[in-house]
Amino acid sequence: MRETDNNESKMSREEWDAICEQCGRCCYEKLSYRGKILYTQTPCRHLDTETGLCTIYPERFKLHPECTQLTTELARAGVLPDDCPYVLMFARPGGKGSR
Repeated sequence: MRETDNNESKMSREEWDAICEQCGRCCYEKLSYRGKILYTQTPCRHLDTETGLCTIYPERFKLHPECTQLTTELARAGVLPDDCPYVLMFARPGGKGSR
């Protein structure tokens, strides 16, 4: 499987996953309020909060359909924390995949 962003960035699944620092913050429930994303204190039931890893990662989309596929578009949309490596790489001016 390849992660692509309008042919701008092509990398293997392993390369894409290696960007993640496994903090687990993207696996917490979020609320949208007046155009801002607010993180709750409620983690996904499949997140191991000790390790920051998903306990069903290889099959997460099959076993937990609510799980959202992380994309460069989401990184640019402000859904992830500002210091997330995906945001720093793809959403910030001068980032490797920035427009």
